[in-house]
Amino acid sequence: MKEQVFISAAVYAYNCESNIIPFIENLDATLSGIYQDYEIIIVNDFSKDQTLANARMAAAKVSGDCSIINLSRKHGIEHAMMAGLNKSMGDFVYEIESVIVDYPLDILSTLYRTATIGNYDIVAASSDRTSLYSKVFYKILNKISYLEMSLSTESARIVSRRALNAMLNLKEKVRYRKALYEYTGYAKEIVYYESDKSIPIPNRKINRENISLAIDIVVSFSNGGLKLAHYLSVTFFLFSLFMGGYALYSYIFRDFTVQGWTTLMIFVSMGFAGLFFIVGLLGEYISRILIETQNRPFYSTKTVELYKPSRSQLQNAQHNNDIPKNGKTEGPEALTTYEVAHTR
Repeated sequence: MKEQVFISAAVYAYNCESNIIPFIENLDATLSGIYQDYEIIIVNDFSKDQTLANARMAAAKVSGDCSIINLSRKHGIEHAMMAGLNKSMGDFVYEIESVIVDYPLDILSTLYRTATIGNYDIVAASSDRTSLYSKVFYKILNKISYLEMSLSTESARIVSRRALNAMLNLKEKVRYRKALYEYTGYAKEIVYYESDKSIPIPNRKINRENISLAIDIVVSFSNGGLKLAHYLSVTFFLFSLFMGGYALYSYIFRDFTVQGWTTLMIFVSMGFAGLFFIVGLLGEYISRILIETQNRPFYSTKTVELYKPSRSQLQNAQHNNDIPKNGKTEGPEALTTYEVAHTR
């Protein structure tokens, strides 16, 4: 018997024209075998290839409800996923950040059972297939964060409606969902799986976007920057006292005073280097304050396309006792498009 809850699945898509159709087909087959009612939300992050066209073909064949959110410019995974999560209506919501997966989609059922049986609001799937720089980043972040977080690379995630609403209601402008879920305080569990090494998973490249996100995360979810500024302030203060004491000792106890141009230049150089570094850190925090006060939308949406299952699909489902005759999925076969200026 199928589960009697309404499920949403938010899928991030960017330049994945060759993978979007088979993934959506497999996801639809998996969800229809587990749940009676569900929806798939595809977030197209301003793809420049045929991702949108292929997503439309896949969405037209989905047995449940399906939506395609087209963003007006590239936002990155975090803000793009916010568009899908805001539109989701499920009692539980799957978060899938890539259509190229190294795990069987049957694990989605495992995540749901773990959440319901173990009373967890957040359950994530993870493996040991993690890039070196991701391991280093999470190790540093977990170490310096004041939240005592235990973050790691996650391939997929299911979140209860109450945990998702709590995360969405947070006022943070730096939307890093893993850390924001830690803020909510809801129970979380990790389900580990053995990665299929035969599937080439593209690693996120170290580029300007990722570096900027990493800096935002470290500054927003830890006080490491402020601590480092304090440590540097103390270090340079002690260094200044030492140099002042050395100059006074040389003046009193030595017969002559060395013309200390080199020492003076070293002192001035190190002192100003420390001051500039501290000012730079303070500038980062001031910029975050500016971002928080601007209250700009997290993402801008160009169009939202809604797909309903065809009547033949509904009749087949009703014949198999999968969808009641008065079910919510009744609707026209045609595509409906809504123009949206922007969505918060």
